[in-house]
Amino acid sequence: MFERVSLGGEGLSVLLGTKNGKYPSGNSVLVEDDLTLMVDPSTNVVAAGVDALGCRVDTVVNSHAHEDHFAGNFLFPEASLLLHEADAPAMVSLEALLAAYGTDWAKLMVEQFNYQPRSDVRAVTDGEVLDLGRHRVHFLHMPGHTAGHLCLRFEPEGVVFTGDLDLTRFGPYYGDANASLEDTIASLARLRELPDVRAFVSFHEAAIVREDLRGAVDRYAAVLEERDDALLAFCSEPRTLAEIADRCIVYRKRYESIPWQAGVEAVMMGRHAERLVRLGAMRSEGDRFVAV
Repeated sequence: MFERVSLGGEGLSVLLGTKNGKYPSGNSVLVEDDLTLMVDPSTNVVAAGVDALGCRVDTVVNSHAHEDHFAGNFLFPEASLLLHEADAPAMVSLEALLAAYGTDWAKLMVEQFNYQPRSDVRAVTDGEVLDLGRHRVHFLHMPGHTAGHLCLRFEPEGVVFTGDLDLTRFGPYYGDANASLEDTIASLARLRELPDVRAFVSFHEAAIVREDLRGAVDRYAAVLEERDDALLAFCSEPRTLAEIADRCIVYRKRYESIPWQAGVEAVMMGRHAERLVRLGAMRSEGDRFVAV
């Protein structure tokens, strides 16, 4: 089930998931207006069922094409489905989805997260506005987590849904084939400077943030610097990417319950190493990286 929390405006609420949206749960947004909008129908929405919403959903928006964000799409086959144009193909075909991930998790996507391809996905672009009646939804392209990751601004409340720029202590995630560390940095800079924001809503555990909004973004972005510093310290002597991954800089310790951890560590810290090489803080020596 979920807990419904008003976001301060008539018809705008967040459906809080288990433990404030701890993965694989999440915090969905519902706007009940002339047109009703659901953002990222979570596994909690699936567990509760459509009757628990008490309304018909006309439009579904996925902030991006990840399993925990599209888990409940199948509940709304008659609703319009919107994604950013860079992620939209992933909801049209399973092959495109798996290519974006860079993995072969077809069984997981279909059996545990209810993936169903849609031929009628509508692509949106940065700056596009959806008028629901009393509410307007502004689509903000904030790539990095995926190529088409969106944040959504809801007016007149001044609430911004940050999706998987989730403001948690874990920090940003950019482990997919179509992810980017550089884009993540740029998106966080943009998020920090959005004017007149009254609250952030993240899909995961930060949930609803109403105070010190810039500070919340700064603390989240600081994790990137912590990863840089840890990598530079570990690479005081030449290290292979496998050795760096085994250091568990991203996850901070080894989790036997996360089979993909080593792969994520290698991809994400490889992106840090390549960036630091470009910045002149590291150099590559064959298959090894060393701090300068």
